[in-house]
Amino acid sequence: MNLKMFTLCFTCFFSAGASAFAQAQYKIKVTNLDNKTGKLYIGWYTEASTFMKPKKTALVKIIPVKDLAEITVDFEKVPSGTYAISTFLDENGNEHLDLNVLGKPKEKYGFSNNVTPAMRPANFEEAAFTVNGENKTLIIKLK
Repeated sequence: MNLKMFTLCFTCFFSAGASAFAQAQYKIKVTNLDNKTGKLYIGWYTEASTFMKPKKTALVKIIPVKDLAEITVDFEKVPSGTYAISTFLDENGNEHLDLNVLGKPKEKYGFSNNVTPAMRPANFEEAAFTVNGENKTLIIKLK
């Protein structure tokens, strides 16, 4: 193999490998906090089977909030892939989303793609988006 061919092959191999490990910076802007106080939980999930299971997050941040209408949270070096985000505001500090007797959330919550089905939580497929190495800002409006 001549040098020119080797260089071309090496460049193609390196480019393909680099894109497989591409990382991006994501800013998650959470709105409609209503100036409440508590901890905002933001969980990133990679599979439908683990979606909204707090101990199965790919990425997670817990951010204290007080008297804010909105907040932007940075996630650095997010690997390429498919993700869905679930977030909620834990107002009473018990570390989970409280539900009423009918199963409706009593605390504010939201999903990537701002999915808000009427009678159930969003599923992974509805909230899913692709990270491909491009830096982005996602806005999630709490309900």
